Amino acid sequence: QAVIARGETIARNMTSTSASETNKRNLLLAEDDVIVRFVLAAQLRRSGYAVIEAVSGEEAKAVLVAGPELGVLLSDAQLAGEHSGFALAQWVRRHRKSIEVILAASLSAKVQAVCDLCKRLGKKCDAAAITTRIQGMLAERKRRMRLPSSTAAGLTPKRKRS
Repeated sequence: QAVIARGETIARNMTSTSASETNKRNLLLAEDDVIVRFVLAAQLRRSGYAVIEAVSGEEAKAVLVAGPELGVLLSDAQLAGEHSGFALAQWVRRHRKSIEVILAASLSAKVQAVCDLCKRLGKKCDAAAITTRIQGMLAERKRRMRLPSSTAAGLTPKRKRS
């Protein structure tokens, strides 16, 4: 229920603009990794897209059912949950045929898709820099997850006094 309510709220906000050209700039990004989604959405926004972010296939479908005017669905092909990216793409092709669907599985494919979208609007996009940024953030997350909780929070263990 919470997902549907969020999707409906986002949809109401997006439908206020109805110009065809503007709708092409409305994009739904379905990506379950927060770091990847954050960086890709930021790049798309800097290039002029209005981005709705979805964490799962279920959340993306709720947004699509709510009916905002969208030009593109960019989805991770391997979304976790009941609705994979492939299932989402099939649903869009049956029910929202005007939406362009882009599925990408690897990080490099996702970054390339984002750069291709940015170039459509005449914006520059450095795929290597984006990939390096994401990989660095993912490595930092992995490193922090290996640390004991007190160290990960920036706390240093207390030394015993002799």
